[in-house]
Amino acid sequence: MVIRVRTINLFLLAAAVILSAQQPSQPAATGRMVRPRFLIHVVPNLEKSLDFYHSGLDLEVISPPAPLLPADSTLVQQAVATNPAAFAKSATLAIPGSSLQLLLIEFSGIERKPFTQHLYDPGITRFSIQVRDIDKAFDKVKDRVLAVPTTSAGPVYTQRPRNNTRAVMMNDPDGFVFEFVQAGAPPKTDVPETSNIYNARSSLALESMEKSLAFYRDILGFTLNSAPAFINDAVLALEGTPRARVRSAPSMPPGSDNMWVLWEFNDIDRTKHVPNVQDPGASALSLQVENLEGLLKAIRSAGLPVESGPAPLNKGHRGALVRSPDGLLIELYE
Repeated sequence: MVIRVRTINLFLLAAAVILSAQQPSQPAATGRMVRPRFLIHVVPNLEKSLDFYHSGLDLEVISPPAPLLPADSTLVQQAVATNPAAFAKSATLAIPGSSLQLLLIEFSGIERKPFTQHLYDPGITRFSIQVRDIDKAFDKVKDRVLAVPTTSAGPVYTQRPRNNTRAVMMNDPDGFVFEFVQAGAPPKTDVPETSNIYNARSSLALESMEKSLAFYRDILGFTLNSAPAFINDAVLALEGTPRARVRSAPSMPPGSDNMWVLWEFNDIDRTKHVPNVQDPGASALSLQVENLEGLLKAIRSAGLPVESGPAPLNKGHRGALVRSPDGLLIELYE
């Protein structure tokens, strides 16, 4: 009987530890993330980048190229603070089925240092796009992309024998990492059948899973769907990193309509990217938050850098620019 009770207690303790690891521990007083707003790509040529995502991926342009003012963006404020001659223009695209939007920004009038992304480098965002027909989507862009890191240079099965999910990894013409994913079962969605894309997310490459969980889970309130785990050989082939050791953790950001995946690569040469806001190749996230001051206090208490803010923005909003532990630029928008 004693052994039995001890076994049950150990089981309950283990379950409690796993549950606590997956749930955010953020106190309400520190502020909170409400929802993702934008995945941001800083590009060398706005019109060319816009053409790829509009004509290549059929994303709808909801804001055509126009000046992006400091009162609209903390990224522009940061660039102008460095060089008053800095100028930015942007365009915004809608993603079917998702509240997340893609914001493309081109800077000029300021020194820019372009860099090339690799999907395993800390600070890199992965634009993960859910499609109904992956062959149709891939055929439309394969001759326009910069590279296809996937080992087979085309879509692969990643979850067999559990299901028939297929995916392919690419770099867009500017080097940004993106992928198409076709689920093993037909999706249930309100997006019309005429749209091959029905949702998308921004997955993130981390330097350290533990350090980043302290930021995304404990401060921003991401909820893990499961504990971090090593990925299988099929997914390593998808990534084009067959010899790496890779952990991933599926997570739900507050207010998101799609799961984001956190990735940590090891046993492969990685370069942590901490770019300037104006550098082509830089990614950023814009997140809507409540109690910006409290959130910034929690970020500073965690020893993470606050690049700027809080600062006023248009229409009574405020913003701040921070860095994740991996070097990713994040705009907090209240």
